[in-house]
Amino acid sequence: MKLSIIIPTYNEDKTIMEIMSRVLEAPLGDGVQREVIVVDDGSVDSTNELMKTFEGSREVFY
Repeated sequence: MKLSIIIPTYNEDKTIMEIMSRVLEAPLGDGVQREVIVVDDGSVDSTNELMKTFEGSREVFY
């Protein structure tokens, strides 16, 4: 089973790393795969730069 988590963002540079950490560290049941989809609505802060740290992740799509 795949669990899709969709996170909308707008100027979330103060909170996005904590949110991502909690989501990615949450335990999953056996056989559950996680995908995190982050959808930005034109942030003008450093949200985009922070999300670049997840480039190449198989679980995070931005």
